[in-house]
Amino acid sequence: MNSFKFFSLSCLLFFTLTTCTVFKKEIKKQVTVSISDTLFMATFKTTANYIKYANLHTQSQVVTAFMKGFKLEANTTKNVTLKFNDSNADYNLTLKNLVITESSKLETINNPKSEYNGKQVELNSVECSVDIEIVSNQNKTKHLMNCTNSKIRSESITNNRDIGDLISGSNKDNTKYRTKLLNDNICVSLAEDVGRRIWVPITRRIVKTLK
Repeated sequence: MNSFKFFSLSCLLFFTLTTCTVFKKEIKKQVTVSISDTLFMATFKTTANYIKYANLHTQSQVVTAFMKGFKLEANTTKNVTLKFNDSNADYNLTLKNLVITESSKLETINNPKSEYNGKQVELNSVECSVDIEIVSNQNKTKHLMNCTNSKIRSESITNNRDIGDLISGSNKDNTKYRTKLLNDNICVSLAEDVGRRIWVPITRRIVKTLK
């Protein structure tokens, strides 16, 4: 890998890991934020013809992953103290939905040089989405706009040579296709990411009430 590609990949990785921090609104005064850590469950929705990922983890594992990311981001948000099940906090959060959705679609290979040309391949996608209600204790009768976030990852078709091709010397013309699968931990990985990312809209809601 040349130095330019390495630099580009490093920048992309840094941006991905710091996206939440970059786009969070700065909260300029001390506030307490509370969320229930015992009363909600994740939901699985599956429309794919063949389920590959959604059945690999339990509801509680998805919730635990979400809370891991949520706590991590909350505890690094300046001037925010995270509490649990505290009705006297400045802001009370209620998790309305935490959903893992696995779906599928058909994609057609388009390469006249390949024996796979015109073949349709079914690819699965996994999405994690969250919807959180936020209430300010300054006015408990008024609910702020809900905070939402989601992230999706999909399988793909690739004709790149894999380790088997390199060892055997095959597929030098890149005409052999295979499905690039998702990681078995994709459901909990997405849940953790969404737990971090949801802090962007949460901080924006809070900042608006502090003006």
